[in-house]
Amino acid sequence: MIIYNKKFDLNLKSYGISVPIHDDRASKTFAALGNIVETPIEEISLLSKSDLLLAHSREFVDKLFDDRIIEEIYKCYELVDSEGNFNRYDPSSASKDLKELFETILLHASATSRACELATKKGFCFSLAGGMHHAMSSLGRGFCLINDIVIAARIFQNNNPSSKVSIIDIDAHKGCGSAQITEHDTSIETLSIHMQDGWPLDPQSGQGDWHIPSTIDIPIGLGEENLYLSKLKEGLDRLSHCELAIVVAGADPYEEDILESASGLKLSKEQMLERDLMVYNFLKERKIAQVWVMAGGYGPKTWEIYAQFLKSIREEESF
Repeated sequence: MIIYNKKFDLNLKSYGISVPIHDDRASKTFAALGNIVETPIEEISLLSKSDLLLAHSREFVDKLFDDRIIEEIYKCYELVDSEGNFNRYDPSSASKDLKELFETILLHASATSRACELATKKGFCFSLAGGMHHAMSSLGRGFCLINDIVIAARIFQNNNPSSKVSIIDIDAHKGCGSAQITEHDTSIETLSIHMQDGWPLDPQSGQGDWHIPSTIDIPIGLGEENLYLSKLKEGLDRLSHCELAIVVAGADPYEEDILESASGLKLSKEQMLERDLMVYNFLKERKIAQVWVMAGGYGPKTWEIYAQFLKSIREEESF
């Protein structure tokens, strides 16, 4: 099952933001699959304030729904530098109000929750959106304003009492927000395989909640790409069996990704497919419902990573 609607496209340039997230990675992936129907937007129920409170503080959530949202977007997308000047942001070139960006981000999070519903019925669902794993309980970070992953997990748990969820984060960067929000929640386990020395763990980022350990952390050092798959397998084997797994399938470990802060991990296209199939088959064999979200992926070629994986399982999943 695939979830995609053209309204998922962030269109950051239309807000004057020059972060290298290519809107077409989702649309190109969708187009590459062919012969599948776009998800009707009315099938995705927008999350409410109370839903966001499942992962975030009331003070933070209140800011998202009033004029303070602008300041939160500034911080999340790092649009203002330490001297108060605009950074990667030119409001004079914007054709949209920043408040509208939150509406799209909320739609991404809503799609993740919808994907959880579908995965419990179908066994597998990939939402071509979401994966905002850096968002913490009281603030957005790293281009991630709200943590759709934890919100969706807790909505699932509310509808399925006593259930347990695994978050499997294979993005290049540590899933710091998910780890922080679920630090004392034994019903959600977090696995993060990520760059050992890159953001948000580099010295420049300093000490903070982003260093809170995941349930299972798998740091990959510079030049250790040859160890990646074996370390991932060891990590998966340490997971507890659960009712649902949410896979944060960042394409930024790909060697063709252009984001400088992801340059500490350079997997080939073949290794990326092995990565994805390893996680997919691990969950499939154990009959664990699996939800996949896009997370990080920067530059003109990252869509190929999602497309190659989905094409490889298309016959088995019948989408």
